[in-house]
Amino acid sequence: MKVRAIGFAEKLLGFKEKEFQFEGEKKLSELIDFSNVPTNLIAIIINERAASKDQLVTKDDEVIITQIVAGG
Repeated sequence: MKVRAIGFAEKLLGFKEKEFQFEGEKKLSELIDFSNVPTNLIAIIINERAASKDQLVTKDDEVIITQIVAGG
């Protein structure tokens, strides 16, 4: 599974891109340590759909973690 961190999420997570090898399904939070990340300020996208850190993922998924953008 490939995970890309963009913007300040990269600084909080400590990586820009990371590959994970595993079998079956796992929660994203089992693979990535979100303990120092204010999850209300980030967006998690799995296979081009909004998701959460507790979403089940497989080795074939693509994950993007970025900051939430808002404005008017």
